Amino acid sequence: MESMRQVDFSDLIFPIIPVYKHPKDYPDAYVARVWEGARNLPTNTLIKRETLQEIRKDIKAAGFTIRLTPAEGEDPVIVETWLR
Repeated sequence: MESMRQVDFSDLIFPIIPVYKHPKDYPDAYVARVWEGARNLPTNTLIKRETLQEIRKDIKAAGFTIRLTPAEGEDPVIVETWLR
């Protein structure tokens, strides 16, 4: 996916977007992956960027406005999670 603005979120009950710093599957990038939060299931939709600022700009442009910091015990590669 080129941008989160291209994603149709209407089929998701509670979309969330965790942002990862250099996850195992993309070790040279920041990745934002869409999850169905109501069922705690990842989707196959994601974007990757070189910087956190680029990721944040794209997520905000898609209408996500609430940014949460990781909870204690979460995967250490999670930088933040976004909600609408």
